[in-house]
Amino acid sequence: MVVKLSATFFIGVLLLTSCKKEESNIGSSLPGEGLALHTLDTFSVITYSEELDSMESDETAVSMLGQYNDPVFGNVDCGIVSQVRLSSVNPSFAANIADVIVDSVVLSLKFTTINYYANLDDITVEVYEIGDDLIREDQDYYTFENPTIIGSDLVLPGTATQQPDFVANQIVGSDTLSAQLRIRLDPTTIGANLVNINGNGNMATDEAFISAFKGLYIKVDGSNLAPAQGGVYYFSLENSLSKMTMFFHETSDPDTKFFDFNINSSAARYNKITYDRTGTKVESLLADKTLGQKEFYTQGGAIWAVIEIPHIMDLNFDNEGNEDRKIINKAELIVPVQDFGQDRFEPSSSLFLAKVVDKTTSDFTLDYSFQSTLSGNTVNYDQDKKEFRFLMTNEIQAILNGTRENSGFRIYAPSFFASTVERVVFNGPESELKNKTRLEITYTDY
Repeated sequence: MVVKLSATFFIGVLLLTSCKKEESNIGSSLPGEGLALHTLDTFSVITYSEELDSMESDETAVSMLGQYNDPVFGNVDCGIVSQVRLSSVNPSFAANIADVIVDSVVLSLKFTTINYYANLDDITVEVYEIGDDLIREDQDYYTFENPTIIGSDLVLPGTATQQPDFVANQIVGSDTLSAQLRIRLDPTTIGANLVNINGNGNMATDEAFISAFKGLYIKVDGSNLAPAQGGVYYFSLENSLSKMTMFFHETSDPDTKFFDFNINSSAARYNKITYDRTGTKVESLLADKTLGQKEFYTQGGAIWAVIEIPHIMDLNFDNEGNEDRKIINKAELIVPVQDFGQDRFEPSSSLFLAKVVDKTTSDFTLDYSFQSTLSGNTVNYDQDKKEFRFLMTNEIQAILNGTRENSGFRIYAPSFFASTVERVVFNGPESELKNKTRLEITYTDY
């Protein structure tokens, strides 16, 4: 199943200007005399999770590299597949290409403002040349795509394992640069290849270069991760500091020169993400959704949480089955989170509640405005109460009025497009823990 969001969803996400959204209290301005105000939180709620086979992952704002072994969700393996482009066409490395000596090749990846998820463990990086023709325009790539690898690992032997430092500036020559991951590649392999490509005239144009050198697959070796070990780092590849640089000199001139191969807005790229849920609680829930009544989950672009309120229409009737309409003053979906101090897999800082349209499509609820961007419609995590609260006043009133279908709801991260691997464990309505998922409605009789 390849998941796409509806056109109206994309319009709401990408095009409209953010504004502050006020809570709606339908019926709050009605005369209060003779009206009774009630609050209920005993509605039947069904909770479970569904797996997305894949999400589009090309040209995302965040590129992810790393692995972690989550005791609840299983192993998560994030790699980057990307073209590199010429910083200038037809470069002249030397009058005689045979005189070029490559000193080093460095692949640098600029950290985003959100630096990592899970643990700050050492990573062992692998880099491979790929044989696939990547296309930036009119071509979609998904997390399940497997790049075609050419040759062996290009990382310089003895340098593959390092502790990423997303704080310290990097000193390169006389320049002080922002924090970045710097991966040393073997100059005798990739360096020699780049020199030969130049010597063959395949750097005369950018198109000729990407035909001769199609790109890189960057990954980590997480084969020995124990449960709760590992981490995933977040990078901004279209930042000018993200690039591959070849340092070289000529046999007759010892002065070092350099040439940049950029990862820019012309470079096609995608996140390659693999999830192994074997033997986990998540795998069990995906096979038997009734387990979600105790505990359910959401995870980046891989799993969304599902909420159903099957008997909400009962609110239109009294205990004897007579029609008894209500005015909804406020409706909130309260979803508690399992967030323990020793757990390194922290909940997402914000989540988004969407209405189910069909098996692959979601849309805004009525309480979220098309006058606001997706980020403006998210709900922040309450660290003190360890819960998310989603306003549903307009949505519930419309369902009760019969103008809105009760098709269910989904919860997922606003960075939905394969740009995050953050995950959340929710308490279901039948959780053994004190706080449980519930729908709380305050209404007025009339």
